[in-house]
Amino acid sequence: MAVEVVQAASEEAMKVFNAFPGAIYRNFFRAPRFPVMDRSSPHYDPMFGRAEAQPFLALRNGLVMGRIAACINHALPDKQTGFFGYFESFDDPAVAGALLSAAAGWLYARKRNRMIGPVDLTPHERLGLLVEGFGGRHQPGLPYNPPYYAALLERCGLKTEMNLYAYRCGIGPPYPEKLVRVAARAGRNENLLLRQLNFNDLEGEGEIFSELHNGAMAEIWGFVPLSPEEGTAILQRLKGIYDPGLVLVAEVDGRPAGLCLALHPGSRIPFARPDARLAVLAVLPRFRFRGLEAALILECARRAWRRGITGMEFSLVSENNWMMNNIIQSMERARKNRVYRVYKL
Repeated sequence: MAVEVVQAASEEAMKVFNAFPGAIYRNFFRAPRFPVMDRSSPHYDPMFGRAEAQPFLALRNGLVMGRIAACINHALPDKQTGFFGYFESFDDPAVAGALLSAAAGWLYARKRNRMIGPVDLTPHERLGLLVEGFGGRHQPGLPYNPPYYAALLERCGLKTEMNLYAYRCGIGPPYPEKLVRVAARAGRNENLLLRQLNFNDLEGEGEIFSELHNGAMAEIWGFVPLSPEEGTAILQRLKGIYDPGLVLVAEVDGRPAGLCLALHPGSRIPFARPDARLAVLAVLPRFRFRGLEAALILECARRAWRRGITGMEFSLVSENNWMMNNIIQSMERARKNRVYRVYKL
């Protein structure tokens, strides 16, 4: 039977769209739901204020076989590129190919002649496809998918755009000698302050978060600038869930210079896994090569250790981010444990 791809344009269709991953994962993994993008809804998330998207369903003989969403993120500097995300499919090239063609066609009609993904509307959300390291526990918010997805996309003609790495590192003392030595260089600056982010001032800290992100990461692959409102929205999601003591801001002469955002649920969630995830390390260019990156990592590691956390995952690190890869690989106990991939069509 032929595969039919239809837009998920109604409330009922969106319920089907959000429920479909259950057919793939059963109760093993809960895939993200498509966000509410209606600004008048009380459930509207400002993280997607600059995104335009269309979800699709693939049907065969009236049965749902897969889903995908095409997206234009108007904050993306590259105005020729659109995203596909929320991809889920049975192991059937006809289904996957039809979904990808529908997403690419929707983007092409809006003058986007290049498509990359999986990207769930913005790189600040779920990004990439898991291609290596399926075993063990996985950090919340990172991609998970059946192992056959990579071969399925490649059979449909997709090529690698970028590989993203996850490293795991034990963080207990003794700390790496080089990390301590380089961090001490930053510590000699009497005007340096490492402070915990203030989650009681989300608007002010959201502005600082976006300032540091945009100033430090503009040359990193996948960069999409954050507005202050989006920075605040990210922190709002973290508040009350993750340990605020592992989110650090570096200030030099009273001005923001760097950020280290590590995620761990702490005591709020029983049976929390022992590892934290260092998700963002951002230092403004004028403060680099002064030991500030090492100082942030070391302070975060010490705080985590005092909380009984024994390991840290550094993710996601693009393969061409030579500075971050070099910093992590210089730690004797760091090991690459997962690879994620973004594809292009």
